[in-house]
Amino acid sequence: ILLALISRARTGQGQVVDIALLDAAVSILGLPTGIVAATGRSPGRLGNAHPSLAPYEPYQAADGQVIVAVANPRLWSRFCTAVGLEDLEHDPRFATNSDRLAHRPALNARIAQVFEATRVGELIDRLTAAGVPCGRVRSIDDVLADPQLAARNMLVEIPAGAASVRVPGNPVKLSAAPVLPLEPPPALG
Repeated sequence: ILLALISRARTGQGQVVDIALLDAAVSILGLPTGIVAATGRSPGRLGNAHPSLAPYEPYQAADGQVIVAVANPRLWSRFCTAVGLEDLEHDPRFATNSDRLAHRPALNARIAQVFEATRVGELIDRLTAAGVPCGRVRSIDDVLADPQLAARNMLVEIPAGAASVRVPGNPVKLSAAPVLPLEPPPALG
């Protein structure tokens, strides 16, 4: 929409803005599209695992899930030290990212042994201190309880008959044109 407005300001001509949900979804498939273009094969279903980096996925901890993002050799070394798996760093099966991808099931089995015996908070503290990107995998309830949502006015109450319902607010925040409060949907009939 902004591009159309800029174009109108420059040319004086308006235009139709056409955005399809399918197009928007495909636009975020850059990496899998590149894999198909390079190999001629679909990367297949990986769940939440990264198709070309390992370890780069969520793991079950003692009290929840933790996602880790080990994207380069420096992070691999830091990861191994932080979680007490120094032996993996020098194991030839896991020496390079390509090796870790080829042996992902064995790698994940070893990581799972450590993570399943450790609480999420401890893992995040250790990984964060080592500079390894990570985070707690949160449920929808956890996300909705985040105080940042209240601070950003992202959960709002709208009237719904005799009561009210909590719904997501508008994520667009404009300094000179605040978003108007949400209105309830029209009543039946």
